[in-house]
Amino acid sequence: MKNYRRTLPPLDYLLFFEAAARHRNFTRAAAELNVSQAAVSKRVKVLENWLGITLVNRHGRNIGLSQHGESLAATTAEALDYLNTCLQRLSRTTGGTRLSLAANVAVSQFWLMPRINEYLLGHDPVPVTLTSSDKDAELLALDIDAILYYGSDIPPGWGGLALFEETWLPVASPLLRGAEHRLGETPLLDFDKLTPKWINWSDFVELTGHTEFIRAPRVNLGSYSSTLDTAIRGKGIALGCPEVLSYEIEAGRLIPLYDYQLKTGRSYFVIWRSGTMTEGIHNLLSDVGISFKSPHEPR
Repeated sequence: MKNYRRTLPPLDYLLFFEAAARHRNFTRAAAELNVSQAAVSKRVKVLENWLGITLVNRHGRNIGLSQHGESLAATTAEALDYLNTCLQRLSRTTGGTRLSLAANVAVSQFWLMPRINEYLLGHDPVPVTLTSSDKDAELLALDIDAILYYGSDIPPGWGGLALFEETWLPVASPLLRGAEHRLGETPLLDFDKLTPKWINWSDFVELTGHTEFIRAPRVNLGSYSSTLDTAIRGKGIALGCPEVLSYEIEAGRLIPLYDYQLKTGRSYFVIWRSGTMTEGIHNLLSDVGISFKSPHEPR
């Protein structure tokens, strides 16, 4: 007789392990899951203890998978993907009202989540699911209502609308009073580029010609979200788009240094597969705070 509660570990252990295995990095997995790096590491360790085997080999922020880890990672990813597809299909079949969204990790954490939380605290909200990934291919493969997409244009086969243009500039906590006058001394919080369109400190200095930052020490924190979290704690200067960070700026947790700006020519879009936008989804997006006037479909 089957008893999954006895034979399977808790689902969140597998969710955390799958994210860590996919990213090969606890920090990036934590940013995707909106938890601390320690929480991811602890869940994976508990899963290893539950199984009695080693799944990951720890190398600082990065990890490698053991032979058992590689096997479990592949099986877990396939099982979770199958389960997710089934649940999405059932929710549409039963006519349940819900909204499914996706975005990269930083947009999810700093732009979407505050809006979703405000919406869920309001009157009679519907369930909202949010999937985060820093890989465009993963986002565009999702069966989802809408994606907050970052790029030069709307992808072929998708409808959409630009929400705001991208501008990069340094941001710092008010705890770092006078940081703009100590640009050669204050640590610059850097990250690993997972895609060529991301802008790190080397790109920023080269493209803007602001040599004031050349002498400053740089600290690579692995993930972009970690640089913003660390900047909020007053430990250095990060790079950011003020529109994406509007909640942090309005709350006074981050201050933009507007004298140093880089316009990339890229934008943030809300996109959906051509022909799938409905009045109901449009209204839900507006309720969540993603407002646009007239949906545009590609010709």
